[in-house]
Amino acid sequence: MLAVEKTMLAIENLELRSARGPVLRGVSLTAEAGEALAVVGASGSGKTTLALSVLGHLRPGIALNGGRVRVDGHDTLPVPHPALRGGTVAYLGQDAGTTLNPYRRLSSTLCTALGTRDAQGPEALLRRVGLPASFARRRPAELSGGQQQRAALAVALARGPRLLVLDEPTSALDPAAKEEVRAELARVSKAGVGLLWITHDLSSVAGLVDRVVVLADGRIAEDAPAGRVLAAPASRPAAALVDAASPVPRRPRGQAPGTPPVLRVDALAAALGDRRVLEDVGLTVRPGRCLAVTGASGSGKTTLARCVTGLHQPAGGSVLLDGRPLPGRARRRAVTDRAAIQLVPQSPAETLHPLRPVREALVRPLRVLGGMRDPHRIDEEIERLLSLVHLPPELAWRTPGRLSGGQRQRIAIARALAAGPRVLLCDEMTSALDSVTQASVLDLVRGLCEERSLSVLLITHDPQVVRRVADDVMVLEGGRLHRGDAVPALS
Repeated sequence: MLAVEKTMLAIENLELRSARGPVLRGVSLTAEAGEALAVVGASGSGKTTLALSVLGHLRPGIALNGGRVRVDGHDTLPVPHPALRGGTVAYLGQDAGTTLNPYRRLSSTLCTALGTRDAQGPEALLRRVGLPASFARRRPAELSGGQQQRAALAVALARGPRLLVLDEPTSALDPAAKEEVRAELARVSKAGVGLLWITHDLSSVAGLVDRVVVLADGRIAEDAPAGRVLAAPASRPAAALVDAASPVPRRPRGQAPGTPPVLRVDALAAALGDRRVLEDVGLTVRPGRCLAVTGASGSGKTTLARCVTGLHQPAGGSVLLDGRPLPGRARRRAVTDRAAIQLVPQSPAETLHPLRPVREALVRPLRVLGGMRDPHRIDEEIERLLSLVHLPPELAWRTPGRLSGGQRQRIAIARALAAGPRVLLCDEMTSALDSVTQASVLDLVRGLCEERSLSVLLITHDPQVVRRVADDVMVLEGGRLHRGDAVPALS
């Protein structure tokens, strides 16, 4: 049995390296039992690598170069104590949907995590994270992204860990669901469970953590009480995160409302199994404008996006491009029509091949949808696309597992742009990005609208995203769209 120590987590001069150089540079920090600690920083700063080292896991290509990590008095590197995982420390990853077995009902997954077949166990865990007990019979595909994340949190809490490592635990949640999870984590923290919260979303940790550690370029730039960092950051990296998270007013722009729409949806209906999720949905997206569709998790936002792109067969209604109705399925659409509407998904990790360099994800649309064949031209176009989304060209040769969550999200945006679309359909495209990167990506989208008359259909639960980039706003509620200002509705 593991001994209980006052210091739950102790990281001493941790040095981690990859073939390209240092990843973490002399990182030292401690957390007492029951303390809530947030680690924040821009994408690629080393946050997730630090979190994984606490569990004794290093990504392929990353090696321990010095220092140590101790949890509850036991070293986690190079090999963790076998009793640490689950009962002492638990982990909730950034892409929560990938932690759930797609072929198993939640009840089965939660029973496995609990180590029991107690019929009441799964339902009680789901209620703890704000999900109905009836969801125990559902499979992950029947849940929204936010619901999947809360189900994965239930799995992490199943064995009552003393330290909970959270990597972006609220990034996929709408404001209401986010507050439910925050409330649960606050309760868990008050019960004596330590929190190591990895996030780019400063609002998610405000009032919940005791300390904030700011990472930049693999080093600790600031380590101070949470209130001090959020109110008066002392380091430039912390100040950049706080400034980027400040409210930005919406600035309507683009073509006049009378301009013929590029994309129109008329009387759209859709179902998931025998459950109707969309009914009589109608919208228009005009050249050079951004229409934001907001709504709570499970309201049908992602199903709407999949119907527009032809990934989900509607039960009724139509999707029109330049006034022409499109077939319900993407495989029945002309190549030019498939290229014209491109999707940036919510979870890029699920759509990028884990064993192939991300360059291949960019080459395919250039060849299949753009008809590009010249290797030299393809290389130039890939470099241009990566520059457009603020990534260095050498990242093209990395596999998705060697990229941060924010870098994967930007690769997904570059892949969509590779087809030369007229409509960019963004499904929670900034949910995995830190506030600085999020601001730059949203400004990029705004620039594409202004400079290239690109039309954008933005699916989001984040009022800050709506404020920054949207010209028009609609709210999805009860399977129907309503025009209005979604910011107060979701705040």
